[in-house]
Amino acid sequence: MQTITFNTGRTYTECGQRIAAAKLENGCIVMVDYDRHLDLLLPSHVALSKHEVMSAYDRDITTYASKEGIPYDKYYEIVNQLRAAAGAVPCV
Repeated sequence: MQTITFNTGRTYTECGQRIAAAKLENGCIVMVDYDRHLDLLLPSHVALSKHEVMSAYDRDITTYASKEGIPYDKYYEIVNQLRAAAGAVPCV
């Protein structure tokens, strides 16, 4: 599973805004905003890059695990892995 982690530098917290995202086999992207305590599923037409992920996030371009055929237990297993990865991103 391809993943990316980064800090946007936005000042939501004293650490900024730490993000982790992973591209699934079906092309969808699971994204975690560690500092705002959010997780989202982005549709398969979104590329796994900082710019594309944040553009989809900012424009609220999301989908649902049930719609994409992703079992919730699998989805939250990935979310938990991404939370750990995003939490390790350095503060700004």
